[in-house]
Amino acid sequence: MSLLGVLGTVIGIKGAFDQRSAEKKAAADKAAVGKLEARQFVNELFLAKAQGIDAISRILEDAKNAESQNIAAFSAMGREDRSVKAILKANNQAVGEDVANIERQTELVAAKYATQAAVAYKYGQNASAGMRATSNANFLGNMYKIATNLPPSVSDGLKNVFKA
Repeated sequence: MSLLGVLGTVIGIKGAFDQRSAEKKAAADKAAVGKLEARQFVNELFLAKAQGIDAISRILEDAKNAESQNIAAFSAMGREDRSVKAILKANNQAVGEDVANIERQTELVAAKYATQAAVAYKYGQNASAGMRATSNANFLGNMYKIATNLPPSVSDGLKNVFKA
C-alpha cells in the first residue's frame, strides 16, 4: 500500500471519528435543550399558580372591604333586617364563584404547562437518541467504506489480527 493510500485511510478514519464525536455532542446538546425547555415550562407553571393565588387574594380583600362598607352603610341607614343579610350572602356567593373560577383557570393553565414540560423533555430525549443512532449508523457506514477501499493485502492482514 502506498504512502498516499495509508495517509488517505488514516485521514478517513480520523474524519469518521471526528464526525461521530461532533454528532454525539449535538445529541447531548439536543437533550440539554429539551431539559431547559422543560424547566422553563415548569417555571411558567409556578408563575401561573402564583398569579392565581394573587388574583384570589385581591378578590377576597376587595370583597372584605366591600362587605365592611356595606355593613357600615346599612348601619348608618338603620337597616339590619333580613334583606341586608341576603344582600351580603349574595355578594359572598358571587365572590366564592369568582374564586372557584380563578382556581379552575389556574389549574388548567398549570396542567397545560406541565404537559408542555413533559413533551419538551421527552422530545429532547427522543431527538437525542435518534441523533445518537444516526451517528452510530454513519460511523459504521464510514468505517465500512474505508474497509472496502483497503487493498486485499491489508484486509487479509487485518483478518489475521482479529483472528488471533
